[in-house]
Amino acid sequence: MAKAANIFSFLAFSSAFHFSCRLKSLNENHSIKKWQLALITVSTVYAFYVNLAPGLTVVSVIVESPSEFTIHFGPETPIFFSLLILFTFLTLFNTLGLSKSSNKLKRVKSTYMVIGIVIFMISTAVIHVFITTVFSDFSFTWLPPAFSIIELFLMGYAVIFHRFYSWKYLLYLSCNALLTLCLYIIPIWIFSQVFNILEHILLLSIWCLMCGITIRYTWARVSQWSSLLIYRDTETPVHKILSLSNDFQYSTQDAIYKLAQLLNLEKEQTILISDAQSNELYATYLIQDDSVLLLEEVNYHFNNTRNQRLNLIREQMSKHNAAMILPLYDHHNTVSQLLFSPHKSNGSLYSNEEISALQKLFSKVQSYIRSEHHVKQARAMAKSIAHEMRNPLSQILLHLENIDNIANSIGAPSGFREEIQRGRDSIQHGNQMIDMILYESNQSIINNNNIEFHQISSLVNQAINSYAYESNEIKSRIYFYSDNDFIVQVNETLFGFIIFNLLKNSICYFNDYPDNKIEIRLESGNKQNKLFFKDYGPGIEPQIIQRIFDEFFTYQKREGSGLGLSYCKRAMKLFNGQVECHSVYGKYTEFSLIFPYVKPLPLHTSSQNNFLRQLDLDLNEERMNYRNNINITSPIRKILITDDNQVQRALVKLYLKKTGAEIYEAENGQQAIDIVSQKSIDIVFMDIQMPIMDGFEACKQIKSMYPNLPVIALSGESGEQEINQITQTMDDRLLKPTTQKLLEEILDKWIQQDELIGNF
Repeated sequence: MAKAANIFSFLAFSSAFHFSCRLKSLNENHSIKKWQLALITVSTVYAFYVNLAPGLTVVSVIVESPSEFTIHFGPETPIFFSLLILFTFLTLFNTLGLSKSSNKLKRVKSTYMVIGIVIFMISTAVIHVFITTVFSDFSFTWLPPAFSIIELFLMGYAVIFHRFYSWKYLLYLSCNALLTLCLYIIPIWIFSQVFNILEHILLLSIWCLMCGITIRYTWARVSQWSSLLIYRDTETPVHKILSLSNDFQYSTQDAIYKLAQLLNLEKEQTILISDAQSNELYATYLIQDDSVLLLEEVNYHFNNTRNQRLNLIREQMSKHNAAMILPLYDHHNTVSQLLFSPHKSNGSLYSNEEISALQKLFSKVQSYIRSEHHVKQARAMAKSIAHEMRNPLSQILLHLENIDNIANSIGAPSGFREEIQRGRDSIQHGNQMIDMILYESNQSIINNNNIEFHQISSLVNQAINSYAYESNEIKSRIYFYSDNDFIVQVNETLFGFIIFNLLKNSICYFNDYPDNKIEIRLESGNKQNKLFFKDYGPGIEPQIIQRIFDEFFTYQKREGSGLGLSYCKRAMKLFNGQVECHSVYGKYTEFSLIFPYVKPLPLHTSSQNNFLRQLDLDLNEERMNYRNNINITSPIRKILITDDNQVQRALVKLYLKKTGAEIYEAENGQQAIDIVSQKSIDIVFMDIQMPIMDGFEACKQIKSMYPNLPVIALSGESGEQEINQITQTMDDRLLKPTTQKLLEEILDKWIQQDELIGNF
């Protein structure tokens, strides 16, 4: 038996060495070296000879009692054991070479193999050679065969599987299991030292029942200790990934950003979610395998099979910088979207626990992602429709202006001119409604950009005067009492849309209630300030008031979107205020906008404001004098209109020609840059969405050449993000289709005023 143990141990060592040689040769694309085969062959023959021949390795065995025996070795024993040690070092050398492979997956596989081989070989060498030879102790010789089970497990795991748990996570699970086991076993062990367990079977049964009931709670509590010990945090990365499901309910983008941080990705790298239809090559493969695509796995399988389809997949993944592609399923359990995740910043592979956590996470949140995706599609469609609607409105306005010019030339009656003006007002009202609807639908999440201090009376007057009324009679039924003025800290655009929403909701009842009117009054206080918006329309039923601020809830209006008042509530919350509604059904409805108290501006600020107001008055006076004294020798202004839509350009050109300006036209941003660089342009009107080069990029390049050249946005953008970008990039903004009056105001502001300031 001792000789058989020697032979089997030798075969285990030589087989491990042969296996490592095979792996290394496959990695380096060559056959096993001749000296390696020769070493294995010669040493195997020698091992069998010295162990089968009598008196060379094992001379005799003296058995004193069970597990106590002594083996007397022969003269060839040192050489025989030296072969085992030699194979150990050669095997480690080969496997360490594998760990330097350029293929990450092979490196991980090699690591598992190295650890398995090291555990078995070192335990065998230490126990069978060192302890037995030096201490003549043979009582532990059973351990190496037990450790060989670990080697078998690790080697088999590395050969069969291609996804591996990280060592930290394995250590965490082992620590967790050990601590949990100790909590349940130690009390039984202590009890057994004091009492006879067989005499207390009932207590033991109760203890086992308690263990079964409390195991989940105990495991959860112990996992926090284990996580703190291994990860220095009470939550493992897996738990952190799974906890992101709540973040996806509010914003997919923010949740993806947090996920990228947890996965140790570079800041500039992003996780992308794409439609499966646009990536059919990946989708069809994932349908067949119902798995995750990992670039290293694809490379590994391709090198072994030379499958051309796998080659296409790995080329596309490399092109997209995708280390992992995870499928997302719809309610029909078909692949609807794909999640592209880039390589990690430290170069490591995605571990099996990370992949499993990601699959669980996205199985929970894919409904949120789909919903947000559909909302984005709807918004994009609404934006497209709005832009398409603006174009025919602009064309109608252009025709009205041409009709107005003809009417002037033939001396048409005043009633005809009034009808033309009503048409203009209706178009302006339609554009304002498009702008409001787009703004409401886009503001599911509104931010606190551009929040500044304003006089509430100034903002209310501006909103009332800029609202597009169907007639002057409607505007005359709006009463604003500006007494008790106060300061608010708000975003001017967001506040304007709050007033627009309230005006729109109240005005829609003017025809049905001839006595209806709107009263807006202010109330200042020491702790909070209020704006009261009251109309004398139909009122709201008591059971309805609690729901009017809910999203998509409409009342008494068939064409309402149900977004306006919910938007008002979100905006007021952003201003650290609130909105309330009080109504008496059949009599009136009153909204209260409640703002936090803001201290009056400091004296020096007020002085500055007075100075600026006085300067503005002086400029206006100078401007009037300038206009009165203008003569034909004044220089002709050169104006550039940039828009890809011919109708929009024609309308603006028609208005600007009345000012006597010299007009240039461009269809895209690149043409605008070329014209600006060739002509001495005084002001540029710039559309945003254009082919070849958009308005933002064109403005940046124009400003880099001519920093003082005014660039005015002429667009239909309605989203807060786009408006903020316009504010940051361009000098001013006009909503298209614009009007003669607004264009003249812009020209006064950015051409004549600049000249006057220069004269000062």
